[in-house]
Amino acid sequence: MNILVINGSPRTLGSCDRLVSSLLQTFTKEDGIKILKPFEMNITPCNACGYCKAADGCSKKDMEDFFAYYGQADVVIVASPVYNYSMPAPMKALFDRFQRYYEAAERGEKPFTRPKTAVLIVTAGCDGRIGFEVIKKQVEGGLQNMNTKLTASALISGTDGRQLNEADYAKVRELARYL
Repeated sequence: MNILVINGSPRTLGSCDRLVSSLLQTFTKEDGIKILKPFEMNITPCNACGYCKAADGCSKKDMEDFFAYYGQADVVIVASPVYNYSMPAPMKALFDRFQRYYEAAERGEKPFTRPKTAVLIVTAGCDGRIGFEVIKKQVEGGLQNMNTKLTASALISGTDGRQLNEADYAKVRELARYL
């Protein structure tokens, strides 16, 4: 199985990293795992230039490697902290660039023929419920035209005032059964 992880956190070894690592431990060594971090990708934001409305692809070529990995994936794991009731800006830029697949669907095209399943991990320093719902809708909407179904999600709240605990890790590991 090929697993693509999209980790929207800027923090190395932060809550998102540790929770993703816990989930990845449920897979075997034979599974191919590729972890991509939007904060390290230098993504050019979508500027609604209209290219993808008229033709297949995007006028900006900085995400072609990402889309190649995406095409090979069987499973997608999305992890994001809550920033101001949404995902961080580099993660949002990545999801905005999925517009090319919305436009492809409008033209009757289906660019990713192999269906994929996805799960979502959201961390929040405080309560996080509103941000979780916003991010969940963004992820569902962004993935739907990429032949990917979000099958489960988990919110881990209150991470500013406490360390992650075994219940948090168990909640995230439970997501594996939906992939």
